[in-house]
Amino acid sequence: MQPHVVAVPVITPVPVECTFWPEDDGWKGACVELSVAVPGGNFEEAKKNMEKALQEYISSVLRDRGAKIAA
Repeated sequence: MQPHVVAVPVITPVPVECTFWPEDDGWKGACVELSVAVPGGNFEEAKKNMEKALQEYISSVLRDRGAKIAA
């Protein structure tokens, strides 16, 4: 490690195309590219659920990658 190096997390938005549609008693959303799907009681809830699911998915990928590098 180099002296005077500071490691900090940087949060950056990454645009991902998702589709949403009404279904039965609510809304569904899908990001086909990443195989993520979510339900919601309304459009806004489905969108919020998608944002959370994508954050969790990307965090998981980064954790897995970090574990493989450390091994």
